[in-house]
Amino acid sequence: MPIVSVVIPTYNAEKYLQRCLDSIATQDTEDYEVLIVNDGSTDGTEKIAEDFTAKNPRFRIINQENSGVSVARKNGVSQASGKYIWFIDSDDFILPGSLAKVVALIKDFPETDTFYAPVMIREEANGKEWVKSYALTTTPEQSGKDYLKLKPVSVCPVQFVFRKALMGNPWVFFPEGLRHEDEYFCRVLQYYSPSMYILNEPLYVYCQWSGSFMNTCSIQHLYDMVEIYKHLYRFVEEGADPEDRPWLLPDIFSFLVSTHFWYMDLFHTPEFKVFRRVNISFIRKEFQKAAPYIPTKEKLMDQLMLSYPNLLATLLRLKS
Repeated sequence: MPIVSVVIPTYNAEKYLQRCLDSIATQDTEDYEVLIVNDGSTDGTEKIAEDFTAKNPRFRIINQENSGVSVARKNGVSQASGKYIWFIDSDDFILPGSLAKVVALIKDFPETDTFYAPVMIREEANGKEWVKSYALTTTPEQSGKDYLKLKPVSVCPVQFVFRKALMGNPWVFFPEGLRHEDEYFCRVLQYYSPSMYILNEPLYVYCQWSGSFMNTCSIQHLYDMVEIYKHLYRFVEEGADPEDRPWLLPDIFSFLVSTHFWYMDLFHTPEFKVFRRVNISFIRKEFQKAAPYIPTKEKLMDQLMLSYPNLLATLLRLKS
């Protein structure tokens, strides 16, 4: 039985999939399996996956109708036989020795539920690379809940190698049919990880390219963020311990108010004005719930953004 099951959701990734698979197949360990979940691709993705799995017995392909990344990840986990799961996106790749390092850590710390590592960001247009900011800690071993309290909050699932059994918790899932599903999953995964091990070096290369999700935005993203926040709020109210509300509520509200902070370039559009008209009362109501726990400086910024978004956007642009 493999120690780690790598789950790769993929959709129309013919340009990058081979590189991703090669980066795993050349790792210097055998304690793994790879499940490539083809989410109804219409390009050459399925052919690449089939050719690769025919030559590499540790790799297998799962074909599904186009259902989105959340369903693809769920289906991959359901067929995984490893004790631990590592999600890898098909347009990214892992660094040499990364998988062997993960396997060695699992063997050295068998009671640990989740392993976390920062990621290397790579700009595909120019090859520039740097390590993304992550929550620094002097203690590599701690509870996931304690790590979740630190800033910045880590909400990229590829940074976590976690015990498969954690997804048996009904609160630990990817909301389906919504963008920003990672914001929910990663917070709840950490919260329910009794023990975490934090590495201080990257294992994974996260590639940014002009057509990727993180480099495109639309008004629909904002509506999805509101729905993800509702999932998070239900978790805080029903799944989390009441004593954790003072730090959980400011964190999840910071995600909700980022519908404004992240998308200031859209303020002038008619679509954003409609979004604001539909949602601003709800966002202000949620702000009142979180406000008692938000630090004063952040609270003032939130109040300005909710009441005078164009003014604050102008001030921030002048400052930068």
